[in-house]
Amino acid sequence: MTRFVPNNFLLWIAALVVVPAVTMIVFGGALKLLGLGLIVAVVGASAVDLQLSIRKLEKLVLETPDLVRCTKGKVVEVPVKFVNRGADLPWVRFGLALIPEFRVTGKVIHRIQKIARDKQKTTTYELLPLARGQFEFPTGHVETPSALGLWLIRRNYDLRIEMRVYPNLSVERKRLSSVFLRRGNEGSHAVRQVGKGRDFEQLRDYQPGDDYIDIDWKATARRGMPVTRTYQIERTQEVYVIVDHSRLSAREIRVPLEEAELGEYLLSEHSAGGEFAVTTQLERFLHCSLVLASVAEKQGDLFGFISFADQVDRFIRSRNGRDHYNIVRDALYTLEPKPVAPDFEQLMVTLRKRLTRRALLVMLVDLSDPLTAEHFYEAIPLVSRQHLILVNMVRPEKAHPLFSSQTSPDRVTDIYENLGGHFQWSDLRETGKKLSHLGVELGLPDHEELCAEAVTQYLNVKQRQLI
Repeated sequence: MTRFVPNNFLLWIAALVVVPAVTMIVFGGALKLLGLGLIVAVVGASAVDLQLSIRKLEKLVLETPDLVRCTKGKVVEVPVKFVNRGADLPWVRFGLALIPEFRVTGKVIHRIQKIARDKQKTTTYELLPLARGQFEFPTGHVETPSALGLWLIRRNYDLRIEMRVYPNLSVERKRLSSVFLRRGNEGSHAVRQVGKGRDFEQLRDYQPGDDYIDIDWKATARRGMPVTRTYQIERTQEVYVIVDHSRLSAREIRVPLEEAELGEYLLSEHSAGGEFAVTTQLERFLHCSLVLASVAEKQGDLFGFISFADQVDRFIRSRNGRDHYNIVRDALYTLEPKPVAPDFEQLMVTLRKRLTRRALLVMLVDLSDPLTAEHFYEAIPLVSRQHLILVNMVRPEKAHPLFSSQTSPDRVTDIYENLGGHFQWSDLRETGKKLSHLGVELGLPDHEELCAEAVTQYLNVKQRQLI
């Protein structure tokens, strides 16, 4: 769609020529014809200039990428190529139709100097993604002067640039830098284990629950304390992360602005009263899922992803490799909380039918609601006998024991808040005890420790060869 507006040059002509000419017509008898002539000249020149230039941008083609992948909180450059197949253009101004989920870090309006016939020029638009998800820049706006410079010719271009914004894992990776285990067998020698089908890896101190057959009695005698042999399992293991994105996943996580990590909270959806940076529990779940996918790949395991709310909506069979990681990332980056209650029974039935091989299931669900926790407890026996299950959720902000260091009251109202948090902590602790009787471990890490907790649990399972 082409539009036109008067240029500053035409406005100056109107002020310096047309206004005096109108004055001549109204007040001047002999100058009346002169004033009329000036107006006709200005109108005629403007009309001719517009007629010659109105189609000036029809031969200008804009080329942009159909798909741009980027990371939340990291500046992305979107190239825009101008291909001129018509008359010379003295200059062109360009701007994207912006959307709230992006912020321009460079110039909002780009000015491109002369684009000659059959020539092309490229400019780069710098954008900062503020939110995870799939977005689209629908149009671009171009402006160029007319032949005489009296008008500005404007045209809208249908671009349809798809922007895929993935979660930013930089903060989690920094926190996990000391968690990854270094595999090796320095200072140890291999012992052939007939019938186990496993390769010796290293010696370590005995831990409660280790099989007595794995105790190295010679090393135990030398050290004077029990020592266990660990092995590298020949077959790969299957690891599935199961994310609940029902209504409780939208629970807000608030962090004081002075404590917020820049790369993590700069892009939060909103800030409560300017005092807190705010994100959601689902964001933490998705970060944890991608981090576990990376760790599982490094460990040589097969990684799968499942999401559910009132039904299972994403089921990605476990595999490994970079391409599979990208498939998982593309499946989860558009997840949003749904205002429905989770259907655990339908989830467990699906897992029972589709997962025939024993696997490690890392479930990221919110059990802070007693009714939801009860439904989960009733449904989990369908799969807990076949699979090893780890459950993690972000600890609610006030869910701490009443007389712990986190519950020092500053106001009278804090006492009642702390008391409510104590009851919530007690309910979650009771839920954890009930689940432990079914062989299910419930973790309640703080929000910044969720990824580290899940990775540590997974690596402990690997080390102790529980699956």
